[in-house]
Amino acid sequence: MDFLKWAKNRKLPKALQSRRGWTQLFEHYRTEEPHIHQIEPTNQCPYTCIMCPRHEQMTRTKGYMDMSLFKKIIDEVSTYSAKIRDKEIELFHFGESLCHSKFAEMVQYTSSTHLKATLSLNPVDLNANIIERLLQHAPYKIIVSLDSMDGLKYTMIRGRHAKIDKAIHNTERLLQRHQQLGSQSIIIIRMIVMHVNRDEIDHFRRFWEEKGGIVEFRDFFPWSNPELKDLGTVEKYPNYMPCPFPWQYLVIQWNGDVVACCRDYNGTLKMGNVMDDTLKDIWNGEAYTIFREKMASGEGLSHFCKECLSIYSQ
Repeated sequence: MDFLKWAKNRKLPKALQSRRGWTQLFEHYRTEEPHIHQIEPTNQCPYTCIMCPRHEQMTRTKGYMDMSLFKKIIDEVSTYSAKIRDKEIELFHFGESLCHSKFAEMVQYTSSTHLKATLSLNPVDLNANIIERLLQHAPYKIIVSLDSMDGLKYTMIRGRHAKIDKAIHNTERLLQRHQQLGSQSIIIIRMIVMHVNRDEIDHFRRFWEEKGGIVEFRDFFPWSNPELKDLGTVEKYPNYMPCPFPWQYLVIQWNGDVVACCRDYNGTLKMGNVMDDTLKDIWNGEAYTIFREKMASGEGLSHFCKECLSIYSQ
């Protein structure tokens, strides 16, 4: 359940006028099997996006997930109940997944178990071969991250590696091949809306809808970094609401570390490692139980969580 959307523009009951009240709601919806929100094939990335803390503040080791580890994760999730298996699994975290030499194989393996592989890619690094392989492997969804149609602005947002001509050409080629194959994968052309590109929304929508694309505008969020919040408009949590993420999902970084938050670029909220324990045991284990209690009480939280909550809390 998306608690933020549920609470938006709604008069909240008295039970949700305290952190404990929210916690009881979160726990009611928490499942015994974890939702795997993201798997990180790699944290390598050639982009230097202005809205991402990775290129300046990530200090953890960079690397690539071993294929045997990836299969171990997917094999476990494929045994879960239908309710969990039906959720999307994003095959990205803090890196460009196309940098992984076996990324197409990861997509194929995920699809072979009938799990919903969702990809988010920068189109500059697409080419005819990878487009063909990805579409043949039938991911549930491919999100093309393209935040501007203006060359100078696109490079300013995504860095020197971002070339608008290549990005547009490769995105058009993806849409064309998707239509030729009659692919059932959902293709999304996404703009992260910030102050710098807000004036492009109408043009962006018209351009890509005319090409047959599904256009999505995603609200900007500054991860856990206060210095990024002035780039756009930040949506706030309702009063008293603690972070819901510890009850909703987990994230697996390239080395098998399980973290409690998709914004945790340095792996500070480590709950375990999938090479040592099952995901289900980690999800229901001591580290997660202690972390949820800290979030419920608001006491003993790490600097990372305190700083993040200061951005999103009213």
